[in-house]
Amino acid sequence: MEKQNNKQGIIETISKNKKYFFVNLFIILVVTFSILYFFDLVQDALKSIVGRQSALESKGNRIGDLPLSIKIPIIGVNAQVYNPATTSIEVLDNYLLKGAVRYPGSGLLGGDGNIFIFGHNTGIPIVNNQAFKTFNGIKNLKAGDLIQVYSDKYEYDYKVTSLKMVGADKALVEFNTKNEMLTISTCNNFGAKSDRYVVESVFVSKKVIQN
Repeated sequence: MEKQNNKQGIIETISKNKKYFFVNLFIILVVTFSILYFFDLVQDALKSIVGRQSALESKGNRIGDLPLSIKIPIIGVNAQVYNPATTSIEVLDNYLLKGAVRYPGSGLLGGDGNIFIFGHNTGIPIVNNQAFKTFNGIKNLKAGDLIQVYSDKYEYDYKVTSLKMVGADKALVEFNTKNEMLTISTCNNFGAKSDRYVVESVFVSKKVIQN
């Protein structure tokens, strides 16, 4: 009888102080998650919480915008850009099935460094998932062509400086460049992982997106 009364008393107390209870519960969950994350006990899939949310990401003493979409008018590219918070191959591959991906740790829009965005490219005319065509036509780019990358408020324009095809083992990108750069990489063909098209471009202008 005493235990039942105690149980009813606890329920009654929670009911009268719902706001206080849920605020404290939220704090406990956040602290618990932070501790697990610090000791690397959180699964990679849970670390990937950035997705396409518009946000700022700090890189040392640099802060910039996350890219949310990319357009290359001359070859008809128009894709969403995803921003996973982990370099897990499994997580990155899953995002590639949705569109283009910014490699975690690479540059940011409006900041120094090299933004590295990659995605699929295929010569197969009919595919069920259009994400496999994210960067189709990239081999036709030339020096001077325009690439447009968008955050939630701004359009960042880049000018192509070079296009090359290299082996996968040589398709390495330096992130910590002094200039504002954008590098796009994609496979030569869907299913072929031996070669990569690599497009390098430099920042030229920034403008407010007109609604």
